Amino acid sequence: MAVSSALALYRRLPEEARRCLRPLNLVDELASALPGRLRTPVETATELLRRVRRLRRTVYPLRRLSGPSRVGGFALSCLLAADDLSVRYWGQTLFAVPPLEARLGEVRALDVRAAAAELAATADLSLWQTSWPFWAAARGAARVPAWIPLGLATDRPLEAIVHGERSGRAARKNDIRRIDRLGVTVRVTRDARVWEDFRRRLYEPYVTRRFADLAVPVPRHVFRHVRRRGWLLLLEREARPIAGAVLERVGRDVRVVVFGADLGADVAPTTGIEACYYHAIRFAVGRGFHRLGLGTCRPVLTDGVLRYKRKWGAALDRPNTWDAWFLRYRHTPAVRAALTGAPILVDRGGRLVALAGVEESGLEAQLERIEAPGLDELACLVDDGALVPDVVPRHAALRIVPPGEVWPREATAAA
Repeated sequence: MAVSSALALYRRLPEEARRCLRPLNLVDELASALPGRLRTPVETATELLRRVRRLRRTVYPLRRLSGPSRVGGFALSCLLAADDLSVRYWGQTLFAVPPLEARLGEVRALDVRAAAAELAATADLSLWQTSWPFWAAARGAARVPAWIPLGLATDRPLEAIVHGERSGRAARKNDIRRIDRLGVTVRVTRDARVWEDFRRRLYEPYVTRRFADLAVPVPRHVFRHVRRRGWLLLLEREARPIAGAVLERVGRDVRVVVFGADLGADVAPTTGIEACYYHAIRFAVGRGFHRLGLGTCRPVLTDGVLRYKRKWGAALDRPNTWDAWFLRYRHTPAVRAALTGAPILVDRGGRLVALAGVEESGLEAQLERIEAPGLDELACLVDDGALVPDVVPRHAALRIVPPGEVWPREATAAA
């Protein structure tokens, strides 16, 4: 009887109160009010404890995906030991059509590296999800970060950022002229009711439509924490919010946490988000922040989010994520084709390397399409007898990987 009464009382509590009944969540809640130099280590420690506690019971379904590669239509076989969201992402990214999926069992988090060594050779390419501290302890492994942050230097005049590099100047100028014609006003607020209205009406509907079954909405409590040290930039047109961005102070820098747009406004959501980027940059420059973090993207250089952020001059930052994948592959035509359409980013102990295929479009065209500031090296898989022109990338060292070779060596899917 007492247990039933306690459960009934628990269910009547507000969501925020129920969450704080868990000790680690309560520590996070209290830490969110601390200064940054104290808050960050506390939040890191609580997340570390959560992950260590989950390690023994965490298992990943092991699946084989088979189908035509997105580029070239080669028969591609992939092994994925990963959660459902990651499987959906890689299936949509690497294959031209939804691939055939075969369940092969499960892999414990503790056994991921051993399973990769044993089974990777049975597929063209394999990705094995792993969490900290395992990927940190796996020295020499070819590691693909779950997310890649992007940032923009804002310790310079706004005009210098708007002009950017010569090749992108016209496009960015045209964007800003279009934004100016919108006639929006920008309201900067920390009002809790306005934040909650933004979260429900602009953020959640927008992110759900934008990413569909790949959406990972930011939880409500994160908005509450960020509000204590951040701002909501709300773009309004005729007194109606059409879009907005949540910004968070991080020491001498500031970062975008989320964007949102009103799907029912007379301004297209893409235009509203475009205006948010511009006004977030203006805010960072005007407040004297050294750098603006523009959020994260998936570890694929042709990812649409990455390419859009690059348009505003963003550079790739060093990955700092809890989750990653161990990569194994064979240098086959199918893998080369898959990596032509979806060059994968590999973290080599703090050095960011792109692993890309080169098909009929040629090396120069591929470099033009995928090169980005922040890359340390571009490793290009080429076909037998391919002519390699004498080209020098602007931002990274170039490595040619001929047929029969795998780079980095740790990614070899040994039989």
